[in-house]
Amino acid sequence: MQNGKEINNLTAKDQTAKGSEDLAKLFNYPSVGELFSENNTRRLDEFCSKLNSTRENLERVVRYGNRDEADRATRAVRGIEVTLEFLQTLQQMRLKSEE
Repeated sequence: MQNGKEINNLTAKDQTAKGSEDLAKLFNYPSVGELFSENNTRRLDEFCSKLNSTRENLERVVRYGNRDEADRATRAVRGIEVTLEFLQTLQQMRLKSEE
C-alpha cells in the first residue's frame, strides 16, 4: 500500500510538521470546509457515497474476516458511522441557517 509506506517513511518530526492537512491530501480526503464551501452538495454527496461504500466493504470484513480483522473493521465502521452522523448534522444546520 503506497500511502502506508509514505506515512511510515516520515519521521515523527515530519509527521507533526506536515499536519493533518497533508494527510488529508495524501489520502484524498476533502476538508470539512471544502465539503460545505459550495452552494451545491456535489462534493459532500460524493464523499458520503465513498464513506458508505467503505462501510459496506468493512462490514463484509466483520462478517467474513478473522477475529483480528473483524475487530479492526468494527472500529473502523463505527468511525465511519460517527463521521456520517457528523456530516449529516452539519448539513442540517446549514440548511436551517439558509432558511
